[in-house]
Amino acid sequence: MRTSAMTAAPTGRNLPTAPRRTAQAGLAALVATGLTLTGCSAAATGAAGGTDVFTAAVVQTYTTPPDPDVNYDGPGLNIVQNTYEGLVKYQDGSETAKIVPSLASSWKVSKDGLTYTFTLRDGVTFHDGTPLTSAAVAAAVARRAAVDGGPAYMTAGVSKVTTPDEHTAVLTLKSRDSAFLDYLASPFGLKLISPTALKAHAGKDHAQTWLTTHDAGTGPYELTAAKTGTSYELTAYEDYWGSEPGFTTVDLEISQNASAAQLELERGEIDAILGNLNKSAFESYTGSKTVTTSTFPNMTTQMVYVNPRSKAFTTAAQRERLFSGIDTKGILSAAMGSLEEPTAQLFPQSMLDPSADDQGITYDDTALAGLARTAPAKGRTVRIGYPASSSDGKAVAEELASRMNSAGLKAEAVAYAAGSIYKLTDDLDAAPDLAVFGVFPDAGHPDSWARIIYTPKGGLDLFGAEVDGLTTDLDHALTTTGTSAYTAVARSVIDSRYWFSIGSLNTTLLTVPGITGTRDAQNLLEYNVLHFAALGRS
Repeated sequence: MRTSAMTAAPTGRNLPTAPRRTAQAGLAALVATGLTLTGCSAAATGAAGGTDVFTAAVVQTYTTPPDPDVNYDGPGLNIVQNTYEGLVKYQDGSETAKIVPSLASSWKVSKDGLTYTFTLRDGVTFHDGTPLTSAAVAAAVARRAAVDGGPAYMTAGVSKVTTPDEHTAVLTLKSRDSAFLDYLASPFGLKLISPTALKAHAGKDHAQTWLTTHDAGTGPYELTAAKTGTSYELTAYEDYWGSEPGFTTVDLEISQNASAAQLELERGEIDAILGNLNKSAFESYTGSKTVTTSTFPNMTTQMVYVNPRSKAFTTAAQRERLFSGIDTKGILSAAMGSLEEPTAQLFPQSMLDPSADDQGITYDDTALAGLARTAPAKGRTVRIGYPASSSDGKAVAEELASRMNSAGLKAEAVAYAAGSIYKLTDDLDAAPDLAVFGVFPDAGHPDSWARIIYTPKGGLDLFGAEVDGLTTDLDHALTTTGTSAYTAVARSVIDSRYWFSIGSLNTTLLTVPGITGTRDAQNLLEYNVLHFAALGRS
């Protein structure tokens, strides 16, 4: 579970990075840097001088190695998801988290839910020419455990891997886990890496050093040049098993200067800007003849957290009244515009049926004024925290504070440094009353959200709020099929009124006119990421 790992210039749009799932004891986040857009000559070649080169500015911080067992940052998926593949994946271009085949053409799950048998595709080779066999699956599981990076927890439940033949891999779990297939499909899930390359470049770190500037995957593109934190070049793999990419070369330039990137896009010197534009910057291109705008649904969800030690909202009834006074449609329209859609669901969109996790809140325009006139909120100043690295959080927190003040309920928006937002539990009495925070899940399964957000050990339960018996309910739900068990989980979280989901953020994309396939190049589980093989130029 992460927040989108990015920080941008003042015109940029971003979410904070957050602490990883506690199974890894470490997790997810950001610090602003002064990187500027580079590689303008390459951009001119792609956008203005040829049809087979695509150049994009990634307006985000990115310095993590594009090693699939190390990378746990959103921006890195622009490299990892184009150079590596897993056994299964989430369907691109879909507004639901549908799991479809990738390197496995089919799979079976045993009745007891412990054994997953995958049949691999024929005719697949890694970028070094090594044929894909089941040995690569065993090697990938072993390496992920050995590297023990942020994504390692996703396969930590595998007790053994057997390979009956070259095209069959059998993964056996220690215990039933209904989220396992989703974790394999996750953008951060298990990726297959050439065993030949891993052996040849093992060094003393399981080939981590080599994979910082090289790749050894099966994807439609190879990583052919890398200047960490500055620029990356991807080249179409000639022997790719799938459809031939529309662009031979993809140049990615890392930028913290959104304004400079916008100027280059307007001049046709680059083909696209990925992510981190705020409302005014994005919507300024509406109707433009030189820049095409688009949005795509995403599971990234913005929430209001309530501090259980808040002296302004001490009971579930008071917190419910607070939520009913939050005009989510009005606030998001003013602060986010087309970048975010209001939600009535507790969990991210499409994760559960809307009837299973409806939060049951109806806007009441008298609620805030009522709270202001009565104890315990009367006479207090409500402090609304947000990550300093998040322009989205800032916009929403300030709009919420403004509306509270207009209703007579004193409020102020307070920025917290990237690290301190995750340490609010160190002193809850000094912590803000509320926090505005956006997160996207590692996978499309409810457990990947609920366990991280709603349990004190999860990593993103910012105020350490607890719901009695929730961990036990989540453990039970993992042993069941389907998602019906999560209806009860959702209800217990909703009844506590410690969390209120207000909106679903959209992925934003700016391109020069004539770029095709952008919808099929995006994924509900990937924030500001493109699968370049789906793109073309008309």
